[in-house]
Amino acid sequence: MGRVKYYFSRLMRMNYGAMFKAVGEVHKRSGKNRVIIFFDMIGCSIKYQAGYMDYKVFFFENLTKKQRASFVTRGVNNAYIKKLNDPTYNHFFRNKKEFNEKFREYLNRDFIDLDVASYEEFLDFIEANPTFMAKPKDGQCGKDIEKITIDNNTVKTELYNKLKENKQLLLETYVVQHPEISRLFPKSVNTIRMVTMRVNGKTTIAYRVIRIGNGDNVVDNFNHGGMFSVVDENGKITKPAIDKAGNVYETHPVTGTEIMGFQIPRFEEAKALVMKMSEVIPEIGYTGWDICITEKGPVVIEGNEFPGYDVYQSKIHLDEDNMGLKPMFDKIIKGA
Repeated sequence: MGRVKYYFSRLMRMNYGAMFKAVGEVHKRSGKNRVIIFFDMIGCSIKYQAGYMDYKVFFFENLTKKQRASFVTRGVNNAYIKKLNDPTYNHFFRNKKEFNEKFREYLNRDFIDLDVASYEEFLDFIEANPTFMAKPKDGQCGKDIEKITIDNNTVKTELYNKLKENKQLLLETYVVQHPEISRLFPKSVNTIRMVTMRVNGKTTIAYRVIRIGNGDNVVDNFNHGGMFSVVDENGKITKPAIDKAGNVYETHPVTGTEIMGFQIPRFEEAKALVMKMSEVIPEIGYTGWDICITEKGPVVIEGNEFPGYDVYQSKIHLDEDNMGLKPMFDKIIKGA
């Protein structure tokens, strides 16, 4: 009875306008009847805990029952988080300043918090870091992140006041990525996302992707025009990249660098780093770590206590059997 109430409640809260839009998009690409798609979406919501966006993104209309059941959907991902992550520790990841303090010894970069730092400390920071990143302490998806460079025309008091006004209170060293990574795209820091699952004192790196910038954005975020591709356990990009609009890239449209087969430098060091970090707050066992590779080694950008799940199972990144990641994730949880 409780499960029935849960799904009824979800149906009552659903954004049906967005759902009907998704139905239309699936209809356009597949030619299938809209009514059949609609009720199939409802059925997948109940059976596979898949939202209508999961249905659209994962091309569920073309998949068998076995294939559908193999996907980490929204509900499945939430269940992993509920099982492995204690929400009382979420604040260490949601507040970027708290995260920096907790993982200070692993960051390999400097930072300052304008909420507590004096103006003189601000001046010391920008003198040591004439190029830096300004961020809100609780921002997400790359929102309100700005790259700032100090020059002879900079009025430092005005900059200080502007940052305070804009709530861009966390200033961090601008990380200079490895020249090899810049071959992919030099205008943004192209980060590696590694997802770790820590169960019964054992950490496993469940998945790895690289996020690559595009256009004029200084961030590589998927929601800001960036693209991503999957990376194997040895640090090699094994599939083409894809952006949020569904455009697929075998070579980067700006640099012309071939994406498939690209070898990420110092990858073993990055793997070792996230394994160590996973032990710092073991109460958060399911974590996404964003790492930048520099010439001196890996640098930590941030950690995420609510790892996304959709980008890891993009259609172009699946094997020929079109199976999702749920069997692998379940094996990690049961076998640890």
